[in-house]
Amino acid sequence: MARRNPVESVSGEPMGKHVDVRMDRPDLEGLPPIEVPAGYELITFSPGLFEEWVALLDRCFPELEPFDKGKWASRTIERAQFMPEGTFFVRHSGSLVATAFCWLDEPDERELGRVHWVGAEDAHRGRSLGRLVTVAVLHHMVSVGLKRAMLDTQDYRLPAVNLYLKLGFVPTPQNEAQVDAWRRVLSSLGRSDIPLSAGPFEQLP
Repeated sequence: MARRNPVESVSGEPMGKHVDVRMDRPDLEGLPPIEVPAGYELITFSPGLFEEWVALLDRCFPELEPFDKGKWASRTIERAQFMPEGTFFVRHSGSLVATAFCWLDEPDERELGRVHWVGAEDAHRGRSLGRLVTVAVLHHMVSVGLKRAMLDTQDYRLPAVNLYLKLGFVPTPQNEAQVDAWRRVLSSLGRSDIPLSAGPFEQLP
């Protein structure tokens, strides 16, 4: 499959020069319900889905280098903190079309969960599948006793940032470069009302 041409960030720079930005949800209260659209099915990981998962990530992120099965396994299912029941997929007509999973940066983490690798196929845009898998991950965090959530995204992923803002995540810049990126992002989204820390910066876990 041909890889997509490089995407530009809101700063006008090629995607390879994008700025990673962090968002946090300070608590897991008041989560919206999990709503699965008609014709779709929400499922969790089983070993037989691994190769389909990797193929799905290639379809969701064609701007990236192809995902290597061995490397992906070493980063996910072979790690102690991997949670099959916290790894979600949306299935449509027998195929996986969206995904996200709960991740703990350390196996003994009991407070903070990471919403990781949220992706949905372009062909299913408009069905709120990214929202569905993100909300499913947040509900899973509650079920295992986590207290708050975070995620990393990039400054060019404006629809994703807008979704996370609507789900209660807030910008938590970690340095001046992220402050500048957040100002551009929020201006592009018409959300310049959201306050940003100007430092000194707390390096959050």
